[in-house]
Amino acid sequence: SGTLHSMTANPPTNLPSHLKRVVIDNGGHTCKVGFAGQSDPERCLLNGVVKTKGPTGKVYVGDQYEACPDYSSLQYRLSLERGCLVNWDTQAEVWSRALGADVLAVNPADCSLLLSEIPMCPTSIQDTLDEMVFEHFGFHSYCTRPAPALAALSIAAQQAKQQAPEASAAPPMPASLIVDAGFSATHVVPIFGSAALNYGIKRLGLGGKLLTNHLKQVISYRAYNVMEETHLINDVKERLCYVSLDFDADLALTRFRGKKNTIRREFVMPDYVNSMRGTIRDPNAPAEPAAAPAAAGGGAREEGAPPPQKKGRVPADRAEEQALSLSNERITVPELLFHPSDIGLEQAGLPECIVQAAEACPPDMREALYANILVTGGSSRFPNFEERLQRELRALVPSDLPI
Repeated sequence: SGTLHSMTANPPTNLPSHLKRVVIDNGGHTCKVGFAGQSDPERCLLNGVVKTKGPTGKVYVGDQYEACPDYSSLQYRLSLERGCLVNWDTQAEVWSRALGADVLAVNPADCSLLLSEIPMCPTSIQDTLDEMVFEHFGFHSYCTRPAPALAALSIAAQQAKQQAPEASAAPPMPASLIVDAGFSATHVVPIFGSAALNYGIKRLGLGGKLLTNHLKQVISYRAYNVMEETHLINDVKERLCYVSLDFDADLALTRFRGKKNTIRREFVMPDYVNSMRGTIRDPNAPAEPAAAPAAAGGGAREEGAPPPQKKGRVPADRAEEQALSLSNERITVPELLFHPSDIGLEQAGLPECIVQAAEACPPDMREALYANILVTGGSSRFPNFEERLQRELRALVPSDLPI
């Protein structure tokens, strides 16, 4: 479940006190870096390199991405593909940026590294990673653990801390089921103690990247061509999409026009000149009250005031803006996590993957697994995600087992 690496023949049990413990959560889209003992990471960086449009495009590495003046038509080169580290040069640039003076400001030779990896990471990738950590960066030592195993250790520590004041409280759960809905894929990993049970790990090849790409295709077919606007559509997905608690009823609601369709929203796209982020607008919201009418008898219009708008005419500022109208897209995109077959993926949905992972474990462990499910990952942050997942699990899990 984990590997401790050291440049010495016999790795020391206790590391020297002068070493700094650097922690890197190496995700498919973001790279979170910090020091051991911190509750929050020091910095979250883009785990890749982007280049602006044009023959003389400027390159941004890691956290420099936040200072990009124009997010339209960016070219991305991420360190991980399908969850596996493949672009080694890109990863070295991101880590150099993270360890440099602008972020952590540490010397790798004086640091011990804790690094997260995907479950069941191929041995060839681990070997190359060892070379980069020791030969390229020169870390003193480092330990690799699957990200779900680290999440299980974190929740176990929190449970133990909460139960410490109560002497009669039961000990923390020895087993847990980690649902990691990430950028490249979704993993369901059963954990016993601090070790991942490899025979029970299930992978759903659907994550935040596929959801964003699917939304780009749908919008490009129905409205504007946004196939190159990854940053924009990812923002639309994160701010407007949500998991429906009654998908059939909400889908029927999106077929109405006008005020009967309470799901429809408009996303006013930024122009990257006057605005850097889009705004959300409810088309059913009441319009702003008009200015008070002129006094009886008409009177001259005040000098410098804009001419009155004729009834039914669109204001000038709205006529120049570009707005995306999203209705059923708001619920159909996250629905793919529960029904991948909607886009032709012959894979089980997330609730079925959880049940398959638990059923692959010994029968005596299943009650503890179902009773201690931890959901993590960026794709699990959709509104109503946890409630919908618990509902569907309740229909699949025996009624005598708590969830």
